Amino acid sequence: MQKPKQPKPQVLEKPLPTKWVDYIRDDRLRLAIPVGPRFQADIPDWTGPPPSSHNESSTSRWLGTQVWPIKDRSQDSKAGLIGKGRPDFCQCLSPGSIECVKRHVNEKRIQLQFDLGPAFMRWKFDEMGQDVSKLWSLEEQKKFDFLVKTNPISQGKSFLKPAVESFSSQSKETIVGYYLNVYIPRRFSIQTRAGFRTVDTDDDESGEAPNSNSSRKRYRADIVSLSGSKYARTRYLTGRR
Repeated sequence: MQKPKQPKPQVLEKPLPTKWVDYIRDDRLRLAIPVGPRFQADIPDWTGPPPSSHNESSTSRWLGTQVWPIKDRSQDSKAGLIGKGRPDFCQCLSPGSIECVKRHVNEKRIQLQFDLGPAFMRWKFDEMGQDVSKLWSLEEQKKFDFLVKTNPISQGKSFLKPAVESFSSQSKETIVGYYLNVYIPRRFSIQTRAGFRTVDTDDDESGEAPNSNSSRKRYRADIVSLSGSKYARTRYLTGRR
């Protein structure tokens, strides 16, 4: 004779919340975190480079001495300035001119160098921007411009190899840095001040005759936009959009 099955005792459980946010906040679902020497690891202070058996190229990047912010130096926060940009008009004799732009860029660069301190050099900010041109003589800059124009990327050519062969005193890294920090911004600046509606990133001569349908359309658009170049130039250089 079989014993009748005993019904399982019913346990009143709290129903699961239907909303995901309520599910996360449910105290019943939280796990206890044990605290004590049996559960937490005791990590000693960093005292030097890792042994050769555990040496990794990226390990020391995240360890070592703090570079910035500078210790024992007040960090004054300037609220409300991020994203504001420069005023439409400045006190320069010729607002929007090349000298005006250089002046404001130099002021911000000096301010950044003051704020960062030694980190400015360690983070290689001195190798960025127009100041890179100071490491190149005027003749070298002219020669570089000629190499880029005679080896346009738009035709599948590359200026890098002939540039490395021509400038024995410059490394490949410094040549690429000059191209990105000096040559390209100068090209953009010239085309913008000329009133070009579309800034061309190709390395072809900007003044050559158009040789395709797309270039003809762009060429005509550039010619038409010259009539309003003064307004466009002022709006671009003063930060107005």
